[in-house]
Amino acid sequence: MIGAVEVEGLGFNVRAGSPTGFLSGSHLSTDEVALLAELRGRGAHEDRPGLAPLGGLGTYEGALAVDLQAAFCGRPLRATRDLLHRADSRGIRANEAARILDADEPTAVAFLDSLVGAGLLTGPGLDEDPPEDYGRDWRTWELTESGHVLAYATGRRPSTRRAADALVAKVLEGAAAINDNPDEFLWWVQEIRAVGQLADPDRQELLHVDLAVRLRPRLVDPAEQAKAQRRLEDDARDRGERGRVRDMFGYGHWRTRLALGGRGKVLRLFTCPEGLECGTVLFREKRDLTVDAVPTPAYERPAEPAPVDGCSWCRRSVPSVRVAVTGMSIDRSPIALCEACLVLGRGGQGGFLGSLSLYGAVHETLERLTAEPYHPAGCALCGNSRATEGCWWHERERGREGEQRSVELRLCDVCPGLLELADRAEREGWWRARYEDACLTGFTVRLHQVASVPLPAPKGRPKRRPLPRLTDVHRDLLADIRAAGALSAVDLARRADRSRHQDSRWWTVRLNHLLQHGLVDVVGADGSVWSDPVRVVEDDERTLRDKLDALYVPGPRWDGDAVIEPEPPAGWAARAAVLEALRADRDHRALTAGAVRT
Repeated sequence: MIGAVEVEGLGFNVRAGSPTGFLSGSHLSTDEVALLAELRGRGAHEDRPGLAPLGGLGTYEGALAVDLQAAFCGRPLRATRDLLHRADSRGIRANEAARILDADEPTAVAFLDSLVGAGLLTGPGLDEDPPEDYGRDWRTWELTESGHVLAYATGRRPSTRRAADALVAKVLEGAAAINDNPDEFLWWVQEIRAVGQLADPDRQELLHVDLAVRLRPRLVDPAEQAKAQRRLEDDARDRGERGRVRDMFGYGHWRTRLALGGRGKVLRLFTCPEGLECGTVLFREKRDLTVDAVPTPAYERPAEPAPVDGCSWCRRSVPSVRVAVTGMSIDRSPIALCEACLVLGRGGQGGFLGSLSLYGAVHETLERLTAEPYHPAGCALCGNSRATEGCWWHERERGREGEQRSVELRLCDVCPGLLELADRAEREGWWRARYEDACLTGFTVRLHQVASVPLPAPKGRPKRRPLPRLTDVHRDLLADIRAAGALSAVDLARRADRSRHQDSRWWTVRLNHLLQHGLVDVVGADGSVWSDPVRVVEDDERTLRDKLDALYVPGPRWDGDAVIEPEPPAGWAARAAVLEALRADRDHRALTAGAVRT
């Protein structure tokens, strides 16, 4: 039996009993003991760790990341994480564990019992309603709270000590900057300590960079501090920033955390309770920056802005709400949208909107416009004079078949994309998506042009997304596809050597990850990685495709004044034909290779 083990720096306590005899002190490494300690601290309320996430429970600092390549109970931690993740509400059965682990049932049962000893599972128990086939092992093991935490942990490669030291240096610089201007944040940094793996100077690979931070409020009187926090929070709400805050201690506390650690997840910030001295001191403020404040009257939250009688887009005299891009004042914004136009604009400059709400708003608006346009001249929806009378097509997904509907309307160059329309029925999905994005961009720009409100300057051209860091699963998957020529998710699920993952949805997720990064391409009419086979995209094909995309990307775009579809530059069509011929040849070879092997 493992006694109470204190993990250096974090102050976690874990008592990992071994009722089944599968775990003993000699079987667990220091990293395994530390992982069990953190899981135990999260799962059991009476064993909460001495260090809690700085922003409170539920914030991103508390996210658990593990090294999936590390050993745990004699197997890679990935095997344990995937096994726990596949458990359902009743737990996991021995025969299912054997399939997932690609082992016989006695070996799977032994591994499940070792997880019971680690405190990740409870059981085994007999299924309440076992099938008539009693020749199989129908015992079930259920997940503990610690098991649920590990089941949804994310994988991460360890960082080097050099990278960790550079990250810590940025945090210390941020702490000094915060203390130079504490009125901006209403909190100041008293102390920062290195804890966990960072506190061990001999450790060269670190999965997390853990820091224990003591923050202090700026004002002595808690009531005045609360009033100042509310004023700061309401100013942020007026700028449209309050919705992003995830902090139990308020907006000022959140801004302080953000100034310290940014939004990265390698760095974890913890709060250190009074009286708990742990780790190594890295920063300590000698000044006492908490000050007295002049008493102020009771704070009253500013009233919500009154609805405006007039929509800035459709120009109807209907109740509308003020909207603004992030960083601009909503209360003083001259732009207002009615309920319909707010939905057509996808929630108003970046808001999230469910597809059902958008679908209902689009069809209701189309029915109104076909019955009686909002404007007798110009665009039927917004009244823009640059409008064209024509037949527009709307596509609705119904199962795997598309239903086309035509409508005769006079529309400008922006409104069709808001209404999910296209100028021809045969327009492909990629064209419609680019058209919709271009129209939404134009929608935002024209709203601000009419209101004479300058938009924030763009942050520059987005950086090209690098190739992903592939796991062993993805590398093996690419090797299997290259060897077979082409494979679909259904093919992978049916293969005998893939018996541990018979669910095609599991393979669809992995193939989609490779597809999004251009490492595989779909060979088939439907373009679905679930039913159509995919093949590996080689380096020469990827290089040619990237060169073409750098010159010109087909489809509509917003040019700053209107939505247009520019002509490709000279010579681009010939290069595109070469790429298309290369793709067709690779598709044929991949399908032929698969047919020959079959």
